[in-house]
Amino acid sequence: MTTLRARLTVWLLGALVLVGSCSALFVYVRAERATQALLDNQLKQVGQLVAARRKERTVPAAGRDAEPAGKAAEDLIVTVRDEAGTVRFSTDAEVPLPTPVPGFSERQIGGQRYRVYGMDTGARSVAVAQAIGVRQDAALGGALAVLLPVVVLIPVLALVIGFVVRRGLTPLEKAIRSIAERSPLALEAVALADQPEDLRPLIGAMNRLIARLGESLEHERRFISDAAHALRTPIAALLLQADVLDTCHDAVERDRRLRELRAGIDRIVRLTNQLLALAGDERGPRVDGARTPADVLLEEIAGLYAPLAAARGVRVELQPDADADLPGELGRLLLIVGNLFENAVRHSPPGGLVQLRSNLTGAAVEIEVVDEGPGVPADELERVFERFYRATSAADGGSGLGLATARAVAARLGGRVSLANRADRSGLVARVWLPIVTAPRHAPA
Repeated sequence: MTTLRARLTVWLLGALVLVGSCSALFVYVRAERATQALLDNQLKQVGQLVAARRKERTVPAAGRDAEPAGKAAEDLIVTVRDEAGTVRFSTDAEVPLPTPVPGFSERQIGGQRYRVYGMDTGARSVAVAQAIGVRQDAALGGALAVLLPVVVLIPVLALVIGFVVRRGLTPLEKAIRSIAERSPLALEAVALADQPEDLRPLIGAMNRLIARLGESLEHERRFISDAAHALRTPIAALLLQADVLDTCHDAVERDRRLRELRAGIDRIVRLTNQLLALAGDERGPRVDGARTPADVLLEEIAGLYAPLAAARGVRVELQPDADADLPGELGRLLLIVGNLFENAVRHSPPGGLVQLRSNLTGAAVEIEVVDEGPGVPADELERVFERFYRATSAADGGSGLGLATARAVAARLGGRVSLANRADRSGLVARVWLPIVTAPRHAPA
């Protein structure tokens, strides 16, 4: 049984059978005891009526009237004895009842057990007996008569339960069919107005799941669109450079064209890595447990971009002042601070200074990249974080993805990135805030 309807029906029917069986047993026991009490009362009444008569010839009419319907007078055996114990009257000479004991008792007479009621008035003693087998048959008949409605009612209730379960689950089945018939591309929410109150939490959770799926699909569409847009121009330029290189016969010119081709390939590789990092950090899960010392990050960045700084004649000043661990592996942190540092080097004039420093600010590490470039117009300080947006003062060769990637990766790690123009001179200050990892760097030995 795997369907909800089948499970619910089986559980309800099981409960019905269990309760019905207990009820039937209870009714049977009570009916059997009530019948036995009624028969005892009959014996007592017959005995009292016989004891009150002065002359006994037949079984008293009252005794016959007191018998249960369907029972003959011969079911009762009445014996009357005088003071001397001589039998003065008996309804069955073949079953001589012994001298009675006052009250109720059970006697073995002629190989059969009897229920006997006896009483002694002084002038006579009366014994009224009834075979135990007759009493048991009467009790069984009475109990079954009372039990029959309960037994008949159980299958009727089972049919009612099946009908009620089917009708009760109809709204759920309608909702399932409605969702199953939806187009795979239909991402609109399922209407809650026509749903029962009990189903609304489930439908609401499903709508939230559909909304998240829609966001995921939108991220994929944007990524594909962005990648196509970002790669179209560089690839076209590579093809053009390859065609020019193919027709170039001068060795010096050929070397220059080859260097340009390699630089273009490097730009495409860098752009592709940024696109993949941006897509992964917008949709992928955060990697927990990884950590990187802040001073190691700054030294790695300074060493990685030293050739670029030297080629452009830019001086680099490193000021690590934060002895703390940052969340995330080194490669992911390089996407944040490395992008900011590379922008600073590219936008600084020859002989300019780029400062890379860190310091502790409460529960976070603040990393600053300070350059001496032209800065960014104030109204573009936020727009430069948009994909493929390039500031009017930006140098050639950028893709417009570096800052967007840095902000996306920082957000996944619980941090943030901001830009501000320098107040003392031209230049830009890029700041990164990342939370400190409080756990120890190394497990104790």
